[in-house]
Amino acid sequence: MDIRRIPLWESRNATYMSNNLVRALIEDQGEVAIELSARCVQGGYVNALSLPYFRGRGIGVLSDQNADWWKSRQSFYQAGGIYITFPSKDEDSILTSNTYWMVRRYGSDGESGGLWRLSEMKSRQEHNRYHATKVDMLLSDHPVLYTLVRLVNTGDEDLTYNAGVHTMLSPPFLESGCFINTVPATFSAYSPNFREVAFNRLRSGVHFNDLRHAPSINGMPLDASYIPGATGSYDYLAGEVAHGEELGWISVINPRLQMVYMVLFPTPSSRFDDSVMKCPDIDIAMNLLGRMDSPWALYEGGTPQVFSLTLGHGRLDHHGAFQSPTSYVLKPGQWIDLVSAQAFASYDNPRISSGFYSLEKEPGALVLKRTKSYALIPCDYTFSSLRTLAEKLMRKNQE
Repeated sequence: MDIRRIPLWESRNATYMSNNLVRALIEDQGEVAIELSARCVQGGYVNALSLPYFRGRGIGVLSDQNADWWKSRQSFYQAGGIYITFPSKDEDSILTSNTYWMVRRYGSDGESGGLWRLSEMKSRQEHNRYHATKVDMLLSDHPVLYTLVRLVNTGDEDLTYNAGVHTMLSPPFLESGCFINTVPATFSAYSPNFREVAFNRLRSGVHFNDLRHAPSINGMPLDASYIPGATGSYDYLAGEVAHGEELGWISVINPRLQMVYMVLFPTPSSRFDDSVMKCPDIDIAMNLLGRMDSPWALYEGGTPQVFSLTLGHGRLDHHGAFQSPTSYVLKPGQWIDLVSAQAFASYDNPRISSGFYSLEKEPGALVLKRTKSYALIPCDYTFSSLRTLAEKLMRKNQE
């Protein structure tokens, strides 16, 4: 078990956390986790998270001499990894993802035996006043990074918001032959009118329930769960979690490395009280060398340079594609906790490389099952250890 502060580029610093199963590196700027690595069956550590070639290393995009190339957008300047979006994606406002966070304390917890990190940021912007406090945790025997963010409306007017956690994956973990599984959900692809102009494989505006049988633009069913390689396409899928599913999840399996990456979150059918954000929406962005705008390409219309897959969940703006709201409101003084977990581990049974048919809960673990074969991921899918620790740390932080 190891936790320490380390310097990165210029004045940018980060916190390193390791429990000998996974290693995490969380940067102060934007609270972006730029590493979540685990050991593969071949023996080496693999970082699943994306660090695109264009990721800036200065203080911020507006202080960079080449700001126009990033279109002066901080989200491009520090793109990649795991990041939180709140209360919107409007970069003219102060967001959780485009500002500097202060790391208040870090250490180990005697009760759970875990490592923790406490950070916070504040927005005093007019009509956009809020306070975010974040706790990251590693338990000693879980290959999982747990995160809780408490979001408080500190203004005197209603705060309209969307909120989400997004995870950008790329090589060496992401490669041709990987495939995606998700909690049962209804999906719909967006047209380029809602996203950046790009070539799409999937037909927009059509609802479907199985990624393996997605509607394509040529009219034939397409397996959107399979990562085919460099198709030169970019597709953005939004999804609404099916009613009755208590645990939300999205997984990516790399059969060659025998590794699985999994995102976990509470859904509207979960048994948490209203202080925990119940996430009805997921999204998946498949950039298979399909973004031809800078900085994804070296110039507008140029050859794409980034191969990535972004997994998201939260209370997202789905542009009216589903029944869940497209935005939410925090009343003055009201707060809510956004909780999530990111698991990354190898598995011994190569049969799981052909996919699993069910995800089952056992005490302290999730089991990926394929007929008589299975892979076990130790984790606290109830988030109880995380919530208990967060309450204790936040109470001490206020004293």
